[in-house]
Amino acid sequence: MTGDNKKLKHKIFKSEIRNPNFEIFGLLKRGQGFTLLETIVALGIFTVIVTASFSALVLSLQAQRSVLAEKAVSENVNYATEFMSRQMRVAKRDGAGGCIVVNSTFQTPSATEIQFINGNDKCVRFFLSSGAIQYENITDVSGIIPLTTGSAVSVDTLDFSILGELRGDSEQPRATITIQASAVGSQPEIEKARVDIQTTVAVRGLDV
Repeated sequence: MTGDNKKLKHKIFKSEIRNPNFEIFGLLKRGQGFTLLETIVALGIFTVIVTASFSALVLSLQAQRSVLAEKAVSENVNYATEFMSRQMRVAKRDGAGGCIVVNSTFQTPSATEIQFINGNDKCVRFFLSSGAIQYENITDVSGIIPLTTGSAVSVDTLDFSILGELRGDSEQPRATITIQASAVGSQPEIEKARVDIQTTVAVRGLDV
């Protein structure tokens, strides 16, 4: 190979080395970053996604609190209603008048209170006090026992209505219980948790 050919080949090789660099620099120059419009659009999409995710999380937490509040109210009211109903079903007429008016099965000193002799011959009463349904065994002087949890549930209404109380009226003594209760809490979803119950309990024993 002659000297001229060697020089020409060397120039071509150097040119091939330089050209890729220029091509790379050109590519870098053409793709040097995002435009302002692209950045604004990307930020907007990101903001929408984050906002939607946060809103979904908040709604989920609110729904969970609402469900738990409704469950607490329902469990409290159902327990109190069942406890009172069991006692009332086996209530006995007070022939001596030691607990309530003589020859009566139930007595309601007020709309929110009922008193009677239960199946164990104990004089008991149920009443509403400080937003809670209370139970008291008057015979044993065992104190007052709350049937609902005041810190979680507020009983707004407790009403007792008595029918068939008179002897010889051909009707069994029966009591209708009406309860309206709501959850205790400052959040709107908790305040909306309410339970309304009405049930009628008839005395099992023959009214003779």
